[in-house]
Amino acid sequence: MSQTDTSNIASRTINSSLYSLAATAVTLTLGLLRFILLLLFLLPADFGVVTQAMFFVALAAQLRLPGLDLAVIQRQEVDESVRRTYFSMKMGFLLLSVLLVAAVAPYLGRIYATMPLLTVILLALLGTEIIKGLNGIQEALLRRELAFKQIAVADIVSAIVMTIVTPYMAWRGYGAWSLVAEALVGQLGRGIIVWFFARMWWPKPGWNRAIATDLWQFSSKLWGNSTLSFVTDRFDDFWIGGALGAQSLGYYSRAYEAARYPRRVVATPLVTVFYSTYARLQDDKPRLSQSFFRLSSLMVRASFGFSLIFILLAPEFISLLDETWQPMLVTFQLMIVYTLLDPLAVGAGDLLIAIGRPDLPFRTRIFQVLVFIPMVILLGSRYGIVGVALAADLMVGLGAFILFKLTHRFVDYSARCLWGWPTAALGVATAVVLGMNPIWVSLSTWLALLGKFGLICLIYGGILFFVEKEEIVRSYRVVWQQIRPFLTTARSKLKR
Repeated sequence: MSQTDTSNIASRTINSSLYSLAATAVTLTLGLLRFILLLLFLLPADFGVVTQAMFFVALAAQLRLPGLDLAVIQRQEVDESVRRTYFSMKMGFLLLSVLLVAAVAPYLGRIYATMPLLTVILLALLGTEIIKGLNGIQEALLRRELAFKQIAVADIVSAIVMTIVTPYMAWRGYGAWSLVAEALVGQLGRGIIVWFFARMWWPKPGWNRAIATDLWQFSSKLWGNSTLSFVTDRFDDFWIGGALGAQSLGYYSRAYEAARYPRRVVATPLVTVFYSTYARLQDDKPRLSQSFFRLSSLMVRASFGFSLIFILLAPEFISLLDETWQPMLVTFQLMIVYTLLDPLAVGAGDLLIAIGRPDLPFRTRIFQVLVFIPMVILLGSRYGIVGVALAADLMVGLGAFILFKLTHRFVDYSARCLWGWPTAALGVATAVVLGMNPIWVSLSTWLALLGKFGLICLIYGGILFFVEKEEIVRSYRVVWQQIRPFLTTARSKLKR
């Protein structure tokens, strides 16, 4: 790869990250507003039945090849024959999986007799899954070309539509059906953008046996890892719904949903962007190492900060809601730890997959499953949803540790530089805020929220800025060099 090509990829990666982060800022704000409104208008059991249905929707996704999109992104050359074969394979597996789960939906309704809406909600969500699959074709091609600006627009449009429709339906008394509508209108909004305004290719069926074999071989290697990921991500929902009921599952699912916000701020958009970059730089170890360290370093510092804020401010945040949601407080705090470590593990796993070693994340997932399933049953039976959250933290922590150890075989970076100061800053900030607890309980809820938030930012951010000032300034200059041309272009367009 030439120096010019590598420089272009680096530039496009930074620009793509900025677009993704900008879109995330919008979708996060709208999502948080939607989340709070839905907590006010819906009951835990409404969330529980939809979460249980989503388990079987996710199961349908495992019956097809989840790695097909990554296989196309990873290929160095994608011509018309590849696109047609990819389209035929994706749609074939999609329709087959949806029909199979739809066929057993009535039997699931009998098994979960305490959830009378489960069958019809499941069928409705399976229909939405077809639209999602069609959108995924265009999004995979956009990701391959690092066209994350268009995906960012789709994210924003989808978030706006969901924020208008879903709370309105919940307010009008549609209950769990408002959550079904959320999934449907979100995918319809994405579809308008990726199919009519940002379409990379108009799908046509076709078949090339050699290409199909190649896509199958790459995807099938990922299928085992994806299936194990499904178990680690969804077994807790499945067990809670069957053993503890819809209300407990509603509390657990909302705690997890709230805990995902720190991850959505930085981790998710950056992981999505950098997988494509890893695939492009897989033969350039120095630049691959640099890209991996920059991504992981940014995620560690940002995720530690956001997670610290969410955990320590959780008591005040929950107290602002209806008393109905108080039982999810401890579970929410524990799930923050899970959503802090999970994207870091995903980022490390994506690096290994992008360089052609999907077997290593697969083996790690096997170990995680062997730990997770018995821990969910054991701790969940004893401590309820709090025990399930503890099992999730244990599982993801072990996985992250193993995957980062494995990355050292293929990229060069300092673990001390990556983890040291953020961990120290987190510990100091936590100790100070908890030590001032008598002061917080004497204040009003809003004053405690503002006081804790300001103190965390001052201590955590201050320590990192003091010890890593030069690196921060260096990173700022690199990012500014990439942003400045876009700001100049934007100003020119506005003047016109």
